[in-house]
Formats: sequence, C-alpha cells, structure tokens
Amino acid sequence: MEWLSGWSAWLILGFILLILEIVIPGVFVVWWGFAAILIAGLVTLIPDLALAYQTAAFAVLAILFSVLWWKYQHKKDIQDDQATELNARDHTMLGTQGKIIEILENGIARGKFGDTTWRVVGENLHIGDQVIVQNVEGITLFVVTK
Repeated sequence: MEWLSGWSAWLILGFILLILEIVIPGVFVVWWGFAAILIAGLVTLIPDLALAYQTAAFAVLAILFSVLWWKYQHKKDIQDDQATELNARDHTMLGTQGKIIEILENGIARGKFGDTTWRVVGENLHIGDQVIVQNVEGITLFVVTK
C-alpha cells in the first residue's frame, strides 16, 4: 500500500472527484478534483511536504477555484438574464400589432393580439382599429392606432 501515499493518493482522489462530478452534476466537485490533481503535482515536486500542508493547500485551492467559478458563473447568469426575453412579456409585446375587438369604458378596450385578448388603453379607439403596442404595465397594453 506504499503506492497509495503521497502524490498517487492525491491523483486518485482528484480523479474520483472528477468522476463524481459526472455522476452527480453540479459543476462544483470538479474544482475540488482539479485542486487534488494540482496537489498531486505539488507533492511530486516536493515529496517531503507534510500532510498537514498538503491538506491545507488542497482546502485553499478548492475554495479558491470554487469561489472564482461561482463569481464567473454569477456574472454570466446576470448578463444572460438581462439579454433574455423569457418571462418578460413587456419586451415581447412592444411593437406588436393587434385589433380592437371590444370597447369598454373610460378609454379601456379589449384587443386581440395573436391568439390572446388583452386589456388595452389608448385614445380614440374603435372596434376594428389596428393598433400597435407602445408600452406594457402589468396586464394592460398601451397602444396607438396604426
């Protein structure tokens, strides 16, 4: 079992952690695996390095890699969220053309946009008018006639 000490133990741990990342995805254990592989390289260069220092270096590298990945991914997620129109109907409805199908009261009407009717607000609306969405507030579309 002498082969299972020093750098080989760290290398085996690193690969076990990398395999666990495949089995239990989450992009977290992979960074611990890379840290263990780096410690295997460090122990190869400095064979007399005490186990306490090896373990401390592993912990520091694992935490550092994990935090750096989290910061990178968090920044990327924020950018992606700002660029998507998923669940942002106000963005997707702007400029959409529709038709007034019902006049209610106080300048409010119902308009058909695609296969859905919406509460519509605009000036001088009449049944049959073609309208374009200028603004969205909640479930109300603010339109102008085409």
